[in-house]
Amino acid sequence: MKLFLNGGGYGKKTEDIYRVFDAVVDHEKPLLYIPLAMPEEEHTLDECYAWMKRELASVRLPSIDMVRTYEEILEKDFSKYCAVFVGGGNTFSLLDGLKRSGAFAQIAEYIRGDGIVFGSSAGEIIFGRDIMTAITSDPNDVGLTDTIGFDVLQGVSLDAHYTNAKTEEEHVRVTEFLTKYSIEHEKVIALPEEDTLFIDNGEAQVIGNRPYYVFENGIRTEKRPEMRNELTDNEWPLEYIDHDRRIARAIVFDDDGYFYFIRAVRDDLFGKATMIETPGGGVEAGEDLKTAILRELSEELGAEVDVLCKIGVVSDYYNVIHRHNLTNYFLCKVRSFGEKHLTKDEIDDFHLSTLKLTYDEVVSEYEKRKETPIGRLVAARELPVIRRAKEIIDIL
Repeated sequence: MKLFLNGGGYGKKTEDIYRVFDAVVDHEKPLLYIPLAMPEEEHTLDECYAWMKRELASVRLPSIDMVRTYEEILEKDFSKYCAVFVGGGNTFSLLDGLKRSGAFAQIAEYIRGDGIVFGSSAGEIIFGRDIMTAITSDPNDVGLTDTIGFDVLQGVSLDAHYTNAKTEEEHVRVTEFLTKYSIEHEKVIALPEEDTLFIDNGEAQVIGNRPYYVFENGIRTEKRPEMRNELTDNEWPLEYIDHDRRIARAIVFDDDGYFYFIRAVRDDLFGKATMIETPGGGVEAGEDLKTAILRELSEELGAEVDVLCKIGVVSDYYNVIHRHNLTNYFLCKVRSFGEKHLTKDEIDDFHLSTLKLTYDEVVSEYEKRKETPIGRLVAARELPVIRRAKEIIDIL
């Protein structure tokens, strides 16, 4: 199950998440588009279809198949589609139509399997526990009484367009409603139009560039979304990929504004190169990500740290060794330094050493190392993460 639950954005606001969407869908299969939440008096179905083709122009799709009624959904064999896209409009009308037609059960079965769904605005809210979070913007003209959604987060409701209100008065009104709602009912995740809740087989992360908010027991908490980058290897030809590696890495800094990185000197399948790289490495069997990053920083830097937050995930490839990397990045602050625990290979083959640099020196060092193929791959993976880390540090 992969769900992309977007806060209602389009165009420039959704460019980044469409890259992630493109990376996970089957490019040989069409997309199934459900635009039925949109009132016909606002936009006709043909207008919705034309908009969707423009909106998903960057996603490699052979075609887009649109339904015109809820009953038509029941005629579709979802296995023939790369994903289902549920568009925005009136949330109550959408959920009512899905339940009355029986399509709700069909979609629920699809997402319990290996289904991929992109839901935007109303199409996001219906995947929460209850859609009453939408009542501040959507009238319940259909008189829907069963407002329970797909509940993919097991007891958490969702809201869209939060912080994108046209007036401050409207924003205050929605905030007051969600605060009260979270006391009387359940926790709510309120997304702006720029952010997307990505659920990948039970693991959830918010991807985007604007703060999102969690309402729980009457308390509103600001959260920072994670970044998610999907990269390819353009340095070596792709023959095949036969294994994945789950990795934990960290941007490590101290109270004086210095950053700590690893220098490696290598001469192997990747060629001869002197590199700069974030400390970290493969997650071992039985480890969670936090345990892995604490172990790696102790081994490579001799550092004890506080893990402040997860920055995000980068998916990239090393074609020359037929590997897919899934690298989880964390922001860590140094508490103390002690003895390193490097392996024999790290000492003899890679000559690992620690670099202590200012932010500007870090960026300059990565740029300088783009002279080699492996240096370019690592810079493409890590420079955006380093820049995001600096943004977070600046507001701490």
